[in-house]
Amino acid sequence: MNIFVGNLSFQATENEVKVIFEAFGPVTAVSIKKKSGKNSRGFGFVTMPDDLQAQAAIEGLNEKEFMGRPLSVSAERPKPVKPKKDYKEIKRLKLESNNGNSAEFKAPIIHEKKIHKPSRSSGPKDWEIRKGRGTAKPWKKKPGGVNKKFKYAR
Repeated sequence: MNIFVGNLSFQATENEVKVIFEAFGPVTAVSIKKKSGKNSRGFGFVTMPDDLQAQAAIEGLNEKEFMGRPLSVSAERPKPVKPKKDYKEIKRLKLESNNGNSAEFKAPIIHEKKIHKPSRSSGPKDWEIRKGRGTAKPWKKKPGGVNKKFKYAR
């Protein structure tokens, strides 16, 4: 039987956890989950072959203090199974919704923006229409060696 052990001390080792569970019966495996480095995540799993001894360990060690922290011991719950996405079905639904004028899968409407670009020599140019977001110009180096962030200075 798999047993979940939560609220473990971050300094606890697998051997120390195995010792406290062996008081209730033989332990097959102990695994403490770790972060990408070597640090503990504060929980782990213990596997015991006999269900009666495992149940006794759960009742005996739940809320018992270990290395300064009360343990949270319970039977391991199975992970929920996520259904796989059927991409062909999703594509079919999108095509049907576009034909049926359904608002469920419609793309967002992009409103036109009016922008003004000032000219250096003469007055302001006519308003221009551009769709979507505005784009910032990257740093441009002028011929004289002066860096300007935007093409048109204010």
